[in-house]
This record gives sequence, structure tokens and C-alpha cells, in this order.
Amino acid sequence: MILRGEVYDVDLGQPVGHEPAHRRPAVVVSADVVSNSVGGLVAVVPITSRSYGLRSHVELDSGESGLAHGSFARCDQLRFVAVQRLHRRRGAASVTEVADIDTALRFVLDL
Repeated sequence: MILRGEVYDVDLGQPVGHEPAHRRPAVVVSADVVSNSVGGLVAVVPITSRSYGLRSHVELDSGESGLAHGSFARCDQLRFVAVQRLHRRRGAASVTEVADIDTALRFVLDL
């Protein structure tokens, strides 16, 4: 069962342009019913350790997220990937962090 807010290592493949790539942590942002449906796709937001000071980046604490240090969810890099690209589950973002990700996604998608 893949749950919204969980942090996984995700294989994002080879980069094109400024895309995040290779295996890196990412937060699941799709609804549980979508992530676990027969479609086999899940929406993720890649995580980086670099701060760019952008409104679309949400700070994540280490600890429950399973990250080794404070990091940033790059909501401006939203991706849908096959569930087979999800590897090791690291942990989960906090309720507050997921709410902040929701706010950043609304900003990025103009919702």
C-alpha cells in the first residue's frame, strides 16, 4: 500500500534539461486511491538537499521522513511515475509538511 506523504527512493531515470534524475528521495503526493489503482502510476515530488529559496520548495525535517538531513520537496518538479520506479520506503513527511506541500502545489498549478 502506497500512502500519500510517504518518502521513497525513486528512480527518475536520465535527466533532460533541468529535470531531477537518477535515484533520489521523493514524496508521494497523489491520492491513496490513485497510487494504488490499476493504472500503476503515482505522483511524486522529488527531494533535494539544496535550498533555492523558492516558494515552490517545502522544507522537510530529517527523522520521521527517513532523510539523513533537512531537505526540500521541489513542488515545481511534480512527476507521475510507474509504481515500479518506487524502491525503498524511507519514512513519511509530517502532517504539517504535507499541508505545506499542498499549498506549494496549488501555487505551482495555479489552483
